[in-house]
Amino acid sequence: MSTPSTNAENTAGPWPRCPEAAAYFQALFTDFAHQNPLIAQLAQRLEIEAGVDILALVDHWILPPSGGLTEKWEALGLVKNTLPEGDDVWEHPGARLPRLRVKSKRTTPCLALGVENIAEFAAKNNLALEACHGHEDSAYQCGHLSLPHGELMPIVRRGYGGFAPGKPPVGLEAARADFAARLRTDDDQASIATAQEIFEKHAATLGRGRATEEFFAAERAYYLARNAAARWQYARQEAIGIGWANHDHHTYRCSRAAFPALIRLFVMMGFICRERFYAGAEAGWGAQVLEHPESRVVIFADVDIAPEELDLDFAKIELAPRETLGTIGLWCALHGSSIATAGMHHLECEFLCQRIKDDATAAGHLVMAPFTELLMLWQAFTVGEPWIVAPERLTPLVAAGHITGEQAEKFATVGALGSHLEILQRWEGFKGFNKTAVSNIIRDTDARRN
Repeated sequence: MSTPSTNAENTAGPWPRCPEAAAYFQALFTDFAHQNPLIAQLAQRLEIEAGVDILALVDHWILPPSGGLTEKWEALGLVKNTLPEGDDVWEHPGARLPRLRVKSKRTTPCLALGVENIAEFAAKNNLALEACHGHEDSAYQCGHLSLPHGELMPIVRRGYGGFAPGKPPVGLEAARADFAARLRTDDDQASIATAQEIFEKHAATLGRGRATEEFFAAERAYYLARNAAARWQYARQEAIGIGWANHDHHTYRCSRAAFPALIRLFVMMGFICRERFYAGAEAGWGAQVLEHPESRVVIFADVDIAPEELDLDFAKIELAPRETLGTIGLWCALHGSSIATAGMHHLECEFLCQRIKDDATAAGHLVMAPFTELLMLWQAFTVGEPWIVAPERLTPLVAAGHITGEQAEKFATVGALGSHLEILQRWEGFKGFNKTAVSNIIRDTDARRN
């Protein structure tokens, strides 16, 4: 398989706020729910039982034709895209908003909700679907339920942006087994090389989009086994049949030595480098955001950087060793890098922030003070999951002066901050992040401060 150029990147920013476009979709849903009580009930259940905003699950709408409709969409910033299968779809290039389609035979709207398993979603919400097209392991599957004034269409998509139901790809089970069992060692470079070898092997048969979906499904499962707050929330989402359909981004921490190789791995998978973050000399970290054009997966990759490196494109340039360890470097030294033994630092999903915060607190999963409270974005971590650190990791850190003997004893007996679940809510279609706020939370979750 050929490796794509790392020059294919979008560094434009900041991402726009799109209040008019977001208001259009809100009004579309409000009207649809008013005319179809089942949808209003489903939205309420998602909120009360899982703290999830149904709007975060809307994949697309199919509307009947009407005069001036597509012109209105274009005025809101949506652009027309013709897919390889010939379908026309309108989408906003700079916002996290649903897509739109028009079908001449429709007389009422159709709401397409993204879930992880249609049969489970239908069973757990007592929905008697009239039809279901596509295999449950295909790249795209859609169910159909007629409503008084429209249609509900639960869908599953895996690394595919079109609308054609299909069959499961050859080699799927082998890929899932290999991704779940891939070797994770304390050697970051070896872990990255193994991940690349496995990915390239299965992408050759599955395609990069589908292989990416399966790779990160396995990454979420590994993370889930190491974070109690995430298991609690995932159980709630499974009970209502959506799985991790509301995931926003996956956060990877990496050592300086392995960071360029990690970014090259993600680019090989088909990710496009988005904005880069430089938190400033006092914060000591940087990040590369990556987005996949076929899969829904977004990555936030963190690394320690020095003040003189603030202007470097550290996704491509080898980073020299440093004598000091920042928050990211220390976390990796204590637990391993995310691509290796540690797993993801956190998974961030879209929620109704106040509801999930209250529910988590009541269940014993405390939530830290929010580090972003903006008109278009709200973010907070659950209190970190402590992980016991092995003595062989602690001894060299004490000898090098990165931690004290007292801290080492605490990390060996009580543990050091490991992973979190991140609570996020977006408004106005905003798909970016808040650099200053992220810098604060990275500082506040340094193991030496806790």
